[in-house]
Parts: sequence; structure tokens; C-alpha cells
Amino acid sequence: MTDVLKEALALKEYCTGCRQTVHQNPELSFQEFQTTAFIRRQLEEMGVEILPLELETGLVAIIRGGLGDGPVTGLRADIDALPLTEESGVPYSSQNPGAAHSCGHDGHVAVLLGVAKLLHQWRDRFSGVVKLIFQPGEEGLYGALKIVQSGALKDPDVEEVVCLHGWPYLKVGEVGVWPGEYMASADMFQVRVIGQGGHGARPYKAMNPIPAATLAVSALQNIVSSEIVTAKQAVVSVCSIHAGDAFNVIPGEVKFGGTVRCLDPGVRDELESKIRRTVEGAAQALGCRAEIEYTRGVPALYNDPGVTQTLEKAMVKALGQSHVKPLDGPVMGSEDFSNLVSAVGKGAFFRLGIGWPDGTEYTALHNGAFNFNDEAIPYGIAVMVQYILDRHSKDAR
Repeated sequence: MTDVLKEALALKEYCTGCRQTVHQNPELSFQEFQTTAFIRRQLEEMGVEILPLELETGLVAIIRGGLGDGPVTGLRADIDALPLTEESGVPYSSQNPGAAHSCGHDGHVAVLLGVAKLLHQWRDRFSGVVKLIFQPGEEGLYGALKIVQSGALKDPDVEEVVCLHGWPYLKVGEVGVWPGEYMASADMFQVRVIGQGGHGARPYKAMNPIPAATLAVSALQNIVSSEIVTAKQAVVSVCSIHAGDAFNVIPGEVKFGGTVRCLDPGVRDELESKIRRTVEGAAQALGCRAEIEYTRGVPALYNDPGVTQTLEKAMVKALGQSHVKPLDGPVMGSEDFSNLVSAVGKGAFFRLGIGWPDGTEYTALHNGAFNFNDEAIPYGIAVMVQYILDRHSKDAR
């Protein structure tokens, strides 16, 4: 067992206490006031410097290596909870109705607090600067932009940024990273198909928007299969539709909306154009008109191969080769972390195993019964700390 892992394991009790405190007091995106205050107290007690930024929630701390000038690296943990009712039944379950840490961000906070404690103790072992980014609003998809706008990544400029995410499909003690394109961009659309309401018995006196909307929804499913290059991954999903209130009244409008995912920026532009054309054409074909609100969300997440290679070497050094597992990818899920990577220029996102060692199925993310596995915390700490020690060693440049 390496020194890094030994020290990380020694922090397990402290970090577990932090994790369960955050878990019990979940706060939704951009409402993480108590969570931010808790993190601030922990860092102040460690003696870690906190940057004076104009952030309502979230914070950024800085640890300056004792070996002189060197790289500037960002490590990120997201801190917000989901708008769910907790169903885990643990003694430290959510005390805030309608909010639950069902994505494991409480675990990410605990890991980064452990990293802060160990790096602060070992600051004479590395050069340069480490910025610890406790990011709000990941689930709201705009928290990373708040960090960028605050100036946290400047003076000194962060050169690369890394984060982890708990993953039920790897066992505790296992980690993995995927080089290159890994997670999709996330855009959303809302459509109003506008017709003319009337009595269901006299459709000729109305202009029913429901057939126009269903034609549009059906046609949208044809875009990826028939109009996007087969080798390019993309998803167009209609996820909501609302029309009418009575069985015999033709409504005046139909509303529907959905999500658009892809990995390629060019395909992203294509999809928006084709969705607009398809919806407007379908509505017009049946005598209606369509209004489309199309919102660009986070960009696709690209794991820089060089950062990924350094990170994977740190994984092997900290945990052993047998603990580093291949991941499936790319995936069509999205991550606000991509905004940090875009701002910095390069970075990498890795998975931390939280599944049961015997292979028993672990509760999935975004499920009210989910509860982050505390046994995984030291392994996340060990990988992040080893990554910093390797990248910020005297011989790294």
C-alpha cells in the first residue's frame, strides 16, 4: 500500500463525518448557503487559504506548493443536491424536504476536503499552485460558468482541471477514465404548436394542433437515424407533451419539449437547424404554426489525452494496476464540468467506483434511494493527491 493511500485511509473517519453532514443538509442548485458555510469552516480550520471571490454559493481555495514555481491545476467538486425526496432510510437522511444528495455530490465534497487536508499537510512536497473548486449549481448546468465569471481560474491561470464522479458500475477501490470525447453536449427545446380551438364534434370549425404536434414529434425521431452521419453519436428525445383538458374540446395549442445530445460541435449546429425545420414544416403542413425556444446548454466534455495519461499513471501508482478499469464511452449524459474544461483549455473527468465489492447491484444515481458509499472516499483522495504530486513534482517540467 502506498503512502498516499495509507494517509487517505487515515482520513476516512473525518471525511465520512463531513459527507454525512452534507448529505443530511442538502441544498438545491445556487441555494447551497449552508453547504458553502460548512466547507468554509472546514478549510479555515485546516488553515487553507480561501480566495475572496464574489460568489453567492460555492467557493475556491488555494494551496501553494512549497517547492517554488510550477504548474497551476484545478480540482473540482460539485456541491448541490437534486430536487428529489430521499428514500435511502439512513440515519442521516435529508432534513430538507424535496432535496436529496442522490447524485453523490456530498461524496465529492468529502473527497475534495480530504484532498485539501492532505495537500495542505504535504505542501512542501510539490511546486506550483492547486485551486480547489467547490462548485455550485452543477445540476442547474450553469454553476461552472459562475466559477469562470468570478475570475477564480485566473491570477494565476489554471492550466488544466480535473474532477471525479462516483460511479455505481465500478466497485469500491476501482477507478477509470476515458480519453477523448466522453460526455455529450446538452441542449433543450420547448415548442408551442398553435392552432385554433373548437368543439370536438366540429373539427372543421377548428385547426387542431394535436395532429400537427404528433406529426412533428414523430418526424423528430427521424433526424438522427436519417440525417446525421451514422458514425456520429446523437440523441433527440421528446420528454414532455401537454395538450387540452377536456375530452370534447380541441385545444388552441400544444406544448412539447425535449433534450438534444451529441459529441460533435458541427453536429450540434446541424441538429438545431434540422429540429427547427422539422417542427415548423410539420405544423405548417397541417395548417398550424410553431414557436420554438431552443436553448444551448453545456458543451460536450473532451478528456484531454495528455491529462488523461497523467491521471491514469497516478491511478496506477496510488492504487495499483488491477484497480484501474476500462470505461464504456462515449456516453450521452452531460456534465457542467465541460464549461470549466472549455474555459481552461484542457482537463479530464474520471470515475470513482462506489459499487459493492461482491458485485451486488448498487442503487443508481438520481434515485431517491441512492446513498454515496463512504468506503470509496479514500480512493478518490489518493488518486487526486497522487495526480498533483506527479504533475507538480520538481521534475515535471
